[in-house]
Amino acid sequence: VVSTQSTGSSGINAEYGHYFKQINLSTIMGKRKLKETTGDVIPLESTDTVTEQTLDKTYKGMGVLYVGHIPKSFQEKEMRQFFEQFGTILKLRISRSKKTSESKGYAFILFENEEVARIVAKTMHDYILCGRLLKCQFIPMDKVHKDTFKGSNRTFKKIDWQAKNKVVRNRVKTVEEQQSAVKRLLKAEKNRRRKITALGIDYQFPGYAAIAPKKSTKIAFDEEGEPASAAAPVEDMETS
Repeated sequence: VVSTQSTGSSGINAEYGHYFKQINLSTIMGKRKLKETTGDVIPLESTDTVTEQTLDKTYKGMGVLYVGHIPKSFQEKEMRQFFEQFGTILKLRISRSKKTSESKGYAFILFENEEVARIVAKTMHDYILCGRLLKCQFIPMDKVHKDTFKGSNRTFKKIDWQAKNKVVRNRVKTVEEQQSAVKRLLKAEKNRRRKITALGIDYQFPGYAAIAPKKSTKIAFDEEGEPASAAAPVEDMETS
């Protein structure tokens, strides 16, 4: 059963009217509840009411709207332009993945007026926008975590983790790191040889032990020309 419904705003119908319709799915699959956890819809009901962890005091009189099932092409700019037709938006944050910077499909909007947020929740709930069925719900301030709008005023920047790891992997290792790496390789190779012998296989191979740096027999001297016996042994890190 598909039916259209006016949003009460001519701007919405003019710009986005061809994208959305209100659809009644109660006769098909029943009313979908937001307390179910999916990829885009998060549980909003909680038994914890810790005032210190909520926005109850800081944003008193304002309204928070949860919007789920957001189309991927609907970014911060488009969302602000769309929902500002209902009232003044103070903050807007789309939840994004830290690894890919892609939208997780849900967002939170802070309206200046609480009543506006309630009206938007009723008006835009179950509307089809760009092929997605929007899920809107008003959230009481005593249920909103204090970090919900953290970082909402700055542009989300994608971190190139691959480039950062590349720099770390390709950096020149210190002598201590090289020695530690050699010890790990030799230890792993020793365990491998022991397992081969335990299986009754007579197999010899040079491995890392053949090219591992050996302790140098050179004697280190101090500035006065005397042997520095207390000095640490000098290791030759050159490989053949």
